[in-house]
Amino acid sequence: MPESERERGISWSDPVEKLPGIGPSSGKTLSERGITCVGDLVWTLPIAFDDLRAPRSVAEVLQDPAGGADLGRADAGGARVCVRGIVKSATVVPMRGRRAVRVIVADPPSGAADSGGAAKKKEPTISAWWFFMAHAVLSAAKPGEPCLLVGRLNVEKRLMAHPDFMLDGPDGRIVRARYPRLGIAEATVRKAIAAALDSPRGVSDPVPARIASREKMPPLLAAMRAVHGRGGVLAEPPADAARACLGERLGWAEAFTHVWARLGAGVAGEGASRARALPRNEPALARLRAELGFALTASQERAIREIGADLAQTAPMRRLLLGDVGTGKTAVLLAAAAQCVAAGAQVAILAPTGVLAEQYLDAARPLMRQAGGELGLVTGADRSAVRRRTLGRIARGDIKVVVGTHALLSQDVQFADLALVIVDEQHRLGVAQRLSLASKGLAGKGTRPHLLTVSATPIPRTLALALRGELPTSRLDERPMGRPPVVTRTWPRARMAKVIERLGALCARGERAFFVSPRIDVDPDDPNDDPSNAAIVRAEELGRALGPHIVTLVHGSMRPEEKAAAMRAFRRGEAQVLVGTTVIEVGIDVPEATLIIVDGAERFGLAQLHQMRGRVGRGARPGTCLLVHDEPLSPLAQQRLDALCRLSDGAQVAQADLELRGAGELGGTRQSGSGEELHYLDPLRPPPWIERIEADARALHASDPLLEQHPDLQRAVRRADVAIAVREEAG
Repeated sequence: MPESERERGISWSDPVEKLPGIGPSSGKTLSERGITCVGDLVWTLPIAFDDLRAPRSVAEVLQDPAGGADLGRADAGGARVCVRGIVKSATVVPMRGRRAVRVIVADPPSGAADSGGAAKKKEPTISAWWFFMAHAVLSAAKPGEPCLLVGRLNVEKRLMAHPDFMLDGPDGRIVRARYPRLGIAEATVRKAIAAALDSPRGVSDPVPARIASREKMPPLLAAMRAVHGRGGVLAEPPADAARACLGERLGWAEAFTHVWARLGAGVAGEGASRARALPRNEPALARLRAELGFALTASQERAIREIGADLAQTAPMRRLLLGDVGTGKTAVLLAAAAQCVAAGAQVAILAPTGVLAEQYLDAARPLMRQAGGELGLVTGADRSAVRRRTLGRIARGDIKVVVGTHALLSQDVQFADLALVIVDEQHRLGVAQRLSLASKGLAGKGTRPHLLTVSATPIPRTLALALRGELPTSRLDERPMGRPPVVTRTWPRARMAKVIERLGALCARGERAFFVSPRIDVDPDDPNDDPSNAAIVRAEELGRALGPHIVTLVHGSMRPEEKAAAMRAFRRGEAQVLVGTTVIEVGIDVPEATLIIVDGAERFGLAQLHQMRGRVGRGARPGTCLLVHDEPLSPLAQQRLDALCRLSDGAQVAQADLELRGAGELGGTRQSGSGEELHYLDPLRPPPWIERIEADARALHASDPLLEQHPDLQRAVRRADVAIAVREEAG
């Protein structure tokens, strides 16, 4: 950095490349994660803290890995520990065309001389592996040197993969911030954040100073320094007050983003305030009910009436459909589509994944059988010739119901008369994306399409009013007749053979099952990795045990046509067991599926597990969910799985999740887009300023509609919209 810039200092609005250690390559990596300026990086808060002040001996951690200072809960990768010892050896090991580094660490000698009269007791050791040429480790790990290892310990194999290695001494006995994976070395992240905190030319506070003062929010810089420490090093874990200070500001930015998106969407629709009236058509709805082949619940019928009344008006409908897993949201959406098609207009159904789009295509076939017309599918995997033909029929109005993924948002997708947009699983789509599709109606008849969005996550009324305003909402609060709650049980992974026996009996009865694995393939660089954790390996094993024609596989790395073929085989019963990753979390509706097995269940969040078990028990037969887990479970993991076994209602599951994980996580519930409804706000304890957030947003919208005078807030909104994939109505 030139001397003049060093004297000027680093501003939090500067490009992140201004920070030490971050060059063009690292800057590009960070930008892919939404981090483009210094303030973005500083607001990347620690996800946990390693307390290294009281490291434990090799013998202690091998005997009780979960004891001692809390370095994060144990999971399938082992307990995260800090081990002190001495280096026994450090060697380079040839491995698969590369070289790895292995360091063996043991406890120091006790000091007592060996008389030689008794056999020596084998000393406990831990092998630390780095599956690359870790030159810095090799240069420091000299035999006899006292050292610390920090990482996850596989007790059974007495092994740690890629731990942090440091020489033991006063400088190493610290509390250290731990950051989310950003694609660059964590040491670089710590150094860069320290430089930013040492040279702030204006703190990047997303909350405008006037509002922060009114709400008596504590000063930001002191809290930032307390949480990040000096280069990620702290004298002790940060005080609750400092964490709460930052958490409150993140919560305010999250709430503001929800409200701002709603206000901006209203402005975007000005000048096109009329929609095409779609009269309610009772004969068309009656034919659809007959095609569906099952009786609708009272709440489904009520939602259909509410939506139908909105569609019949020239005021553009902006309605949210809320319904827990298995309450029949798809049937309600098809009824809305039937009303639109009966009026001669087009419907666009936007799904976040190709698997869900294919599911909708199948679900819409009864609608088109009774209404006539064509169905169309638009995905990013379409071949050029097929895509051109499909887009031509959409533009002419031949295709009445268009189902698609993000590919529907492309500029070359044009509609003749788009009157209704349905956005399912809309928490995975940003506000701008939803508005982009809704605006396509202007290219046809010049009217603004009706918009119906769907959410499966409940939200308390206090926050709903603040974040969504008076948005009309239809709620599905009962399950279809004859659908009992899914029976949920925990199951130790050591008894997997019994699970496979159960799968064989289930297939013999003609039923179907899902098997969810935590990852796609084996990690060749991780010696802790159990191959059977991988979906590809599990599918091969089940194919050998049950028959290859019985098992099919689907995961996110497959080509779209391969995924579609696997899903079709499962839905049609050509395959009875579908092995996959969490790509099956949403949207798959196979009434014959009666069992879902979630391997490594302790690795998943409660809301995600609740979504996955909603894939079964959707037909006449009861459903069962087996939560397969490694042993021993940490106390927190045991509580979470027990809660899911006890609870079946989505609102109760969401509340249990909040109570178990607490509202104090600075990193939020997730670090990326497809997370739960709220990352930083606690629905159980909404802050007092939530009642004033709409007025604040409206005042800023009137005085600074582009937030040009509030650049810190502008950046916070941009990041929040990406990070939380705002879960409310886009119009």
